[in-house]
Amino acid sequence: MSATLAAPRMRLGALFQGRRAPASDAWTEFLAAVEPALAHAPRLHRFALPPVLWEPDREPVPLAVWIEGDGEATERSRAALAGGTRAPTAVLGGTLRAALADTRSDWLLLVRDGDEPAPLALERLGQAAAEADDVDLITCDADEVSADGARHSPRVRPGPSPDRWLSCDDSGPLLVVRRERAAAVANELANSTAWRHELALMLAGPAGERHAHVPLLLCHTPTARRPGPPLEPEHVERVLRGWEPGAKVEPGETARVVRRPVSGEPSVEVIMCFRDGPSLLARSVASLIVRTDYERLSVTLVDNGSEQAETAELINGLSHHPRITVRRDDRPFNFAALNNGAARNSSADFLVFLNNDTEVTDPSWITTLLEEAARPEVGAVAPMLTYPDGAVQHVGAALGLHGYAGHPFAGLSPSTHTPFGRADGGTRNWLAVTAACTMVERAKFEAVGGFDESFVVGGNDVDLCLRLTGAGHRSLCVPRAIVVHDESRTRGSHVDPGDFAASERSYGLFRTVGDPFYNPNLSLTATDCSMRRPGGAP
Repeated sequence: MSATLAAPRMRLGALFQGRRAPASDAWTEFLAAVEPALAHAPRLHRFALPPVLWEPDREPVPLAVWIEGDGEATERSRAALAGGTRAPTAVLGGTLRAALADTRSDWLLLVRDGDEPAPLALERLGQAAAEADDVDLITCDADEVSADGARHSPRVRPGPSPDRWLSCDDSGPLLVVRRERAAAVANELANSTAWRHELALMLAGPAGERHAHVPLLLCHTPTARRPGPPLEPEHVERVLRGWEPGAKVEPGETARVVRRPVSGEPSVEVIMCFRDGPSLLARSVASLIVRTDYERLSVTLVDNGSEQAETAELINGLSHHPRITVRRDDRPFNFAALNNGAARNSSADFLVFLNNDTEVTDPSWITTLLEEAARPEVGAVAPMLTYPDGAVQHVGAALGLHGYAGHPFAGLSPSTHTPFGRADGGTRNWLAVTAACTMVERAKFEAVGGFDESFVVGGNDVDLCLRLTGAGHRSLCVPRAIVVHDESRTRGSHVDPGDFAASERSYGLFRTVGDPFYNPNLSLTATDCSMRRPGGAP
């Protein structure tokens, strides 16, 4: 390390050592080494774009601060601000509307009384405002601090995720708002304890285009603070009404559910490639046909060189079903080419690419995915895939995980709490979802050229999703739709060596600089959404 880099890292390290950490080796290592390294390489996440990095000494935009509340806890917030590397232009109290009217600063940091902005908070958030001068809202990550000063329970967030925010209140405790825009919408806020998230939704915009996220732990919330009730569905629906007039918001078991009308009853074709494995195929097709409650459903089975007599007998029986078509394609195995060939022969409105080692258990899974995939701004939509024991196999893909792409939450129970939330905690935006089970409108699939056949086994799904995103169609995972997946039961886990080279060409900066829907505070070597350990590049 050069001398010019060592000094700032030492200064930042000292800033983070003011609070004692609880007895956890991983958390202690994170606070001592990982957090200072990430703070020295500040970055900004925007919707579906590679992270933006800047020099740590960049001049920040000045911020005024409004502290909500007037109790004794306010002094803790004021003391934290006084210990920061940048002073606010003003510290305001009273109502939010009064604060917005009283300050002349372009930006206002909203702090709840008792919450403690980190020493670098105003500096890094002010730099973000300078970098993203077209946004109206900036958010960050946070953790908790106990009465004895020990930091714990980090809560890190993905970058701008408009569909996730409709599902759950994940905007965080610190909000930096553009004064002029916040003042314009402040009178529209509902009389709700969750008004902050409503304000965040309004400012972020329907595609998250006015929102930027700084993935640093810049707020310490007192452990004694209990989370209030989430924003009511009717309040979310009121915001959504201006963007999607026909959408309805309902309460759900783990998160709000946004229901969108689908025009008519579009035709859906499931494409399933296989080679032998008759017992797996029989189970998958039977579950698909018997349990799915969507009427306009057809199935194309692509037989890639099956040889077993038992398979031939099964196929002969399945080919007589009115919903099933069997195609023989004996070319050397290439997942992308096999699926493209079937898709070219399809006239369905929507395609579902489905592995033959899957089992349908949710009758409404097609309808749930279709409500999302029919939206003009959405491309690939996937359900949550679980292993037969109920553990998560897929709820979205993060680029850079394992060096190329991986599945956050894989191996966990869907309800396991992690620093990144829980797998079943509502719809998530991702750069990519798995082709083991994904729905896409056929016209969108064809417009981007289908799967890239230079990928033989793996990586083709990520590449497809990136091209769909580039064409203006975001990728989603909807975990309330569930499909069981015996991953790689048919062909094992082998990946063609050429797929790695193709991935490097396709994934670009997302693989190396970062995925805006993941978080750099999280591990890049494990799928359990644990905090990052020392040794990886920030």
